[in-house]
Amino acid sequence: MHETLEAIQMTSRKPVDGDLKVYLSISSLFLVMVLGKFPQIIAVIIFSALCIYADKSAYFRIIRIPAFFLLAAMFVILFTTDGKVIASFWIFRITEEGINTAFSAFLRSAASLSVLSFLIMTTSIPEFIHAISRLKIPNFILEMLMLVYRTIQILFDELTKLDTSASSRLGYLGFRNMIRTASLLAFSAFMRSMQRSEIMEEALESRCYRGCYPLPYTRNKGFGISALIIAALFMAGWLG
Repeated sequence: MHETLEAIQMTSRKPVDGDLKVYLSISSLFLVMVLGKFPQIIAVIIFSALCIYADKSAYFRIIRIPAFFLLAAMFVILFTTDGKVIASFWIFRITEEGINTAFSAFLRSAASLSVLSFLIMTTSIPEFIHAISRLKIPNFILEMLMLVYRTIQILFDELTKLDTSASSRLGYLGFRNMIRTASLLAFSAFMRSMQRSEIMEEALESRCYRGCYPLPYTRNKGFGISALIIAALFMAGWLG
């Protein structure tokens, strides 16, 4: 999934690019949190359209699992909120307050998910770090973000290799074998990740690393689209 996600970020179509897409996403996420329901509906429509334009098939793959948990949470809110009962079935009750709360939570979550999906599909971690570095974020925080990102890459690579090796040897055949293989895989992945992290550290030191990673720069584009999106959210909040 990690390699696939990076491929999506590299090949997706970007009507807004550069640091601007990060600032647009952060600003839009803030607005959908503080404004009412109408701006949240507008955000869902706009950013879903941007995600579909970027890569339709990848967008539906990315939101599939979050959408499942979101719908499950909405049903829990719907059937567990006290208030004036509208309908009931067995031990389940649907209340007027439950409908309002579930709908409000669904809109806010769906709007946030749409904005974050656009950011995830179009922005790699190095690009994101480059954008927030212009906001006067302390260098040690940026360094930690890059190191954690690289460490996760290393861990995922090792897990993928070990999982492929275990599957080819029928290591998951049967419950007992699955438990034994999973425990051995976790231990081996941890040890091999530590070894590769040490190798990476030695490589950085040999290149005179002083706590500053080289970050990619992409020319900003899409100022007009960004301005229209922010204006639409503000207008929707004012009208709502």
